[in-house]
Parts: sequence; structure tokens; C-alpha cells
Amino acid sequence: MITIKTAKKINLDQLDQELGGFGLCLNEENQDEKIVGVAEGSPITKEQLEQAVENHIAIDVEAEKAAKRQALLDKLGITEEEAQILIG
Repeated sequence: MITIKTAKKINLDQLDQELGGFGLCLNEENQDEKIVGVAEGSPITKEQLEQAVENHIAIDVEAEKAAKRQALLDKLGITEEEAQILIG
């Protein structure tokens, strides 16, 4: 299996799509040296993986969700607590 180590923040789904969707795995046990690897049988080379990781700018999906949720609450003119009461 082809793997590389990186300290960069990685959005695995996003990076996989940037590489064509062949499948990736990520071991985040060590945040300074996360291991990114290609799935078995993938045509992605080590050089392609290295270049993709180097160019990768991870999208923070949770931050995007929180911003959308807050924008909706603002539009409705209610707080998070009030929304929780409404949905029970």
C-alpha cells in the first residue's frame, strides 16, 4: 500500500475526490505524522498522492454546518436554545 506522512489537516472525503475517488485511508493517531494511504488496487502513485496532499486545503465540514445552522437561526430570529425547545 502506498502511504505518506503529513502534519496537514486532511479532509479525507475531499482529498479522495480531488484524486478521483479511488479510495483513501487515514490514520490520525499521531497528529504530527498522520498517515494517508491509497486503497488497494488504486491507480494513484506515491508522487500523485504527495502532490495532492501538498495542494490540499481541507474544508472544515463541521464549521460549515455550524455557520449554516447559525445563519438559519438568525434568519428565523431565534436562539439555539429556542430551536431545541421547538424540536423537543
